[in-house]
Amino acid sequence: MGKIAPTISDVAYRAFVSKTTVSHVVNGTRYVEEGTKQRVLEAIAELGYRPNRVARSLTTKRTGAIGMIVSDASNQFFGDMLRGVEEALRPANYALIVCNTDEALEREDHYLNLLLGQRVEGIIAAATSQKWAVLAQAEASHTPIVFVDRRFEGLDGPYVGADNVGGAYQGVCHLIRCGYREIGILAGFQRLSAMRERLQGYQGALGDAGIELNDEWLITSELSIEAGRAATQRILSLPHRPRALFVNNNLLSLGALLEIKAMGLRCPQEIALVGFDDHPWAAVCDPPLTVVRQPSRAIGSKAAEMLCTLIGGEAVEPPSVEMACELVVRQSCCVQARW
Repeated sequence: MGKIAPTISDVAYRAFVSKTTVSHVVNGTRYVEEGTKQRVLEAIAELGYRPNRVARSLTTKRTGAIGMIVSDASNQFFGDMLRGVEEALRPANYALIVCNTDEALEREDHYLNLLLGQRVEGIIAAATSQKWAVLAQAEASHTPIVFVDRRFEGLDGPYVGADNVGGAYQGVCHLIRCGYREIGILAGFQRLSAMRERLQGYQGALGDAGIELNDEWLITSELSIEAGRAATQRILSLPHRPRALFVNNNLLSLGALLEIKAMGLRCPQEIALVGFDDHPWAAVCDPPLTVVRQPSRAIGSKAAEMLCTLIGGEAVEPPSVEMACELVVRQSCCVQARW
């Protein structure tokens, strides 16, 4: 038979105080004389008492929980972002509830209702649906929401993400500096603002270099390794194929590298590659992949800081933050392209 967990009554009996006094010490809801407080804390330690979070929330009107909704928990980008969120929340002793949607709208609905039902104090969301912008306005006075990675029409903030336009512009300009002019793009899921912004950066870089866009070389797809393979096979099977690819997402990049190898092509000699977003495998694959690196951990940390500010009843300034990306040059495109 399992050991019965100690209760608040056990702590009160051990410390020679009332249950109300123990509650005030645990929840910080009223000043308790230092000697009395120390007896209560010692009793808690000796008994191994763990306060009931639900019961505490009824007293303090706070659950101490933050919700986080991500679209793909297996993606390194969201893993790094999650670490940034946790690091920023740890000093405030928040519990973090992470929900993975796999880009499915019905899962978003389910998890959103779950988090609101759990009375989380705030939500950090990499959301898929436009309806979140409306929800953010409706919930502003109840459950603060900070968006990460994706933005929506009419959303003034709060938002934290990468400078997707500038990052993609850097990556494509690197290919152009290396001598490539026939550059295609694996553009990903255009329902997502981040993918649209990276496409905009690609188009801007080509336009500024006087390179005409080729619509055949713009391939949209879902965001997965398999989708990256299929998109690469499609674009490289064209009668007139590009000499280089800019890839909007790290999973698509891995799929592209796998398919290039499967097709018997050499990278970068026959097809060059620059990907958006870094990953541990990118530095050790063959060839090591040139990437546009997002500050994913810093994005998570900043989002958590903004959410804590909102929970405290203060406004965040500026409400929308875009963080600069970094071009990491490796060996997946030639320094000089000679055909």
